[in-house]
Amino acid sequence: MSNVINLDDVLATKQDFTYKGETYTFRFSDKMQHALSDAWVKANAYAKQLTNDDKENDDIDKKPVEDQLNFVREALNKEHEIAMDFFVQTIGKEKAEKLYSDLDQSTDGLMFVLGLVKRASEKAIKDAQDAEYPAFDGNEDND
Repeated sequence: MSNVINLDDVLATKQDFTYKGETYTFRFSDKMQHALSDAWVKANAYAKQLTNDDKENDDIDKKPVEDQLNFVREALNKEHEIAMDFFVQTIGKEKAEKLYSDLDQSTDGLMFVLGLVKRASEKAIKDAQDAEYPAFDGNEDND
């Protein structure tokens, strides 16, 4: 008898979230990991760009109100674009737009869900690492 490890018991490969009667399935695939990485890199790069000392917007609070409003609106639009890119890549455009609509068009809501997906993915890996497996008996054929 061989020691068979049933990965179904220890490795989650997806997470379903339901909201307002709609189910959103996030698969823990390379595609999802790339989308998470893309969102993280874009968000950090954009934050760095906003806080760059050489940027003319350093004194934004000293600029006319309309310039300040435009600066804030552009930043919020960029945050929304980054979040939506993640959801379009992982669950498709139609589902991403539905989720955004169901969240009352809240980018903060999208960021919250993105955080939940990231935590679920990390937990799946941690749970698989912490699971107990049968002892490996080398290359012996125990059939």
